[in-house]
Amino acid sequence: YVNFTSGSTGTPKGVVVCHRNVCEFIPCFAETFAITEKDVLANQAPFDFDVSVKDIYSGLFTGARVEIVPTAYFTNPTKLMDFLCDRGVTLMVWAVSALCFLTTMNALAYKTPTTLRAILFSGEVMPIKHLHKLQKYLPDVQYVNLYGPTEITCNCTYYVVDREFAENESLPIGVPFKNERILLLTPDGGEAVKPGEIGELCVSGTSVALGYYKDAERTAASFTQNPLNHAYIEPIYRTGDLVQVNERGEMVYVSRKDFQIKHMGHRVELGEIEAAAMRCDAVTRACCTFDAERQRLHLFYTGSCEKAALLAALKESLPPFMQPNTAVQLDEMPLNKNGKIDRTALAALTKKGAHK
Repeated sequence: YVNFTSGSTGTPKGVVVCHRNVCEFIPCFAETFAITEKDVLANQAPFDFDVSVKDIYSGLFTGARVEIVPTAYFTNPTKLMDFLCDRGVTLMVWAVSALCFLTTMNALAYKTPTTLRAILFSGEVMPIKHLHKLQKYLPDVQYVNLYGPTEITCNCTYYVVDREFAENESLPIGVPFKNERILLLTPDGGEAVKPGEIGELCVSGTSVALGYYKDAERTAASFTQNPLNHAYIEPIYRTGDLVQVNERGEMVYVSRKDFQIKHMGHRVELGEIEAAAMRCDAVTRACCTFDAERQRLHLFYTGSCEKAALLAALKESLPPFMQPNTAVQLDEMPLNKNGKIDRTALAALTKKGAHK
């Protein structure tokens, strides 16, 4: 199949995934999470979003039942919860934004599916405050943070949440699936192995896709030879994601190379500003964009927090060069077709003067 990326960091690209990629990944995925014919998967993602690949093919491979959740239910939390309960759903492999809809709309206070055994999430960083709300209503469910772009057939690492996390912490992205190898490469082509050292996450193995459809230039830039292997051909995919190893030896997502900007002479990770905003109690989602031409940081957020209070809190927690120039309160975040926050749409809002 060919799946187009969300385009959240640029123009969408058609990722060519072959039979071998799927046939190598899905049995490994099903085995890792003990999916059997007794499971009922609630399919949340549209079929042109690779989150759905895990539902479709896991069902075909194991005989599990796949229930397709009507799109309209994601604007009606009571119907959504009725659906999950009535269908006896045991497994949810969902995008983070869809789970945040449940917690933001307080859907779990209405009803919780007692048959549910595991929630696997991916697509964006899971805000810890939303994870806590899920755990409050579903304490016995297994939570798994999945990581990986479309280019490596869905996911390359997973982390089973096995401890309590504070709201200022980040969930690790975990360990590689057994048919994939992870490399953290530094700009000079070395490997980042020391605690705190940041490297670009690169993937090798049988789930690395064939490349981009009719786009040889982009394929050559992202699907390259492993610079650490001088003995034979070993293709890797360069994700563009920056990762570091924490003091526990766990890999933690830091940001995208695209989101690492230079502001007031300092290197800034937009994700750190977003994380600081999310630590404010009344903020439900946050996204920061950078206007390179005007050298301005724009923070967009949802929730009941007053703009002045949010900016004051950020002044306490962030150095001057990381403090947003503006904060815009939205009723809801614009999402692209894959359910991720649409940064391009937010950047367009600033050009229209919505930040004034």
